[in-house]
Amino acid sequence: MTKQVEKKVFVGTPFPDSMMDAQKSFSESNKMVEENDTFKQFLKVNDLENKKTAMVVFGPENFMYWYGVITDGDIEVPKGLMKFELPKAEVAEEVIENSNPVFFDLPLNSVLPEFIKKVAESGVEVYENMGDSPVPYIVEDMDLDNKKLTQTLYVKVSE
Repeated sequence: MTKQVEKKVFVGTPFPDSMMDAQKSFSESNKMVEENDTFKQFLKVNDLENKKTAMVVFGPENFMYWYGVITDGDIEVPKGLMKFELPKAEVAEEVIENSNPVFFDLPLNSVLPEFIKKVAESGVEVYENMGDSPVPYIVEDMDLDNKKLTQTLYVKVSE
C-alpha cells in the first residue's frame, strides 16, 4: 500500500476548519473555488480541467482544508490562488474506481476515518493525532477522465 512520490505542488484555496458546514463537509467552499474565474483560467491554461483535488493539512489542534488541483513540479500560480509544496515522501495510497466529484462534498468525518483505518489495517503506522506527524497531509486527487479517486496519506519524508 505504500510507495514513493516525488515533490508535488498543490494549487488552490485553503479554508480553516471553521468553514466546515453543518454536514461536516466543505461543499460550499468547493463550489466557491469551482466558480472562481482565476481558478478556471488556471486549469485551462495548464490543461488541468479534468483534475480536482482536496487536501487536509492537520495541526495539533485543528486542520486546514484545501481545494484545487495537484501538479508535478514548479508551476506559475496566479494572484488569487495559493500554492502548497508537498515533499518527496513515502505515502500510503488507495485508488477508488468509478468515483465522481460528489465525493468532495461528502462529510470529512466519514471519509477520512475510513481511509485512515484501511491504511492502519494494512500495517502502516498512523499517528493517533494526525497533527503530530511531520507530514500531516491527506490528499484526495480525482482524475475525471478515468473516474478514479486516489486517496493519499503522507507517511514520511524521503531523502
